[in-house]
Amino acid sequence: MEAPWKDQLALLDLQELDTKITKLVSRRKKLPQLARLTELTESNKQLAAKLTELSTLKTDKKRAITALENEVAGIETRRKTQQNRLDNGQGSPKELLRLQTEIQQMNKRVEDLEAQLLAVMSEVEQLDAVGQKISQRQAEYAQETISLKEEVEGENSQIGEELKELENRRNQRVAGIDSDLLDLYENIKLQTGGVGAIKVVAGHPVGYNLSFSVAEAARLRAAKPEEVITSEDEGYLLIRCPQ
Repeated sequence: MEAPWKDQLALLDLQELDTKITKLVSRRKKLPQLARLTELTESNKQLAAKLTELSTLKTDKKRAITALENEVAGIETRRKTQQNRLDNGQGSPKELLRLQTEIQQMNKRVEDLEAQLLAVMSEVEQLDAVGQKISQRQAEYAQETISLKEEVEGENSQIGEELKELENRRNQRVAGIDSDLLDLYENIKLQTGGVGAIKVVAGHPVGYNLSFSVAEAARLRAAKPEEVITSEDEGYLLIRCPQ
């Protein structure tokens, strides 16, 4: 294949622009803020799960409190009734003694239940404190997320402007390049992951660690300027330049 030497030289300018474009696109995808935003998203999921767990625990504790309060209320009602009977001396001495014993037992039971109530209420307070800390952390994460997104938007805007300029320069540069040569460059660039053309001066590649075989080096020296040459191993277009 042959193509005008000036068009081959133009591919070097095109490669430089494409390399810059690739770097900018990669930079946009790998902004440090994006990694932090991913971390914040995961952290928020974990915090939300903890809040759900806390809510379930609080519901269980409040249910326990209600049960304890109901039991205390029931005992208090019976204790009041039995105390009135005892105070009024209703019953035989044996019955009054039984009432006194029952009231003492109820007093002890109420004390135990009230101690349990205090313990469970204390646990609820602790859960509330943990929940407040989690909510505070969520608020901090939300504020950081807003700031990071603003930074990302600013970076993307700047990168977008640079990409737009490079794309315009690229469009201007490809104009007039031999279409077959341009198609070949694009295909090679696609296959190699971004590199389509390499500058070669005095038989040596510039900027790339390549080695040419004896036959390949001889071909480079003997080829006409218009001849399109690709490297044997990688398939890069080898653009011969005087310097």
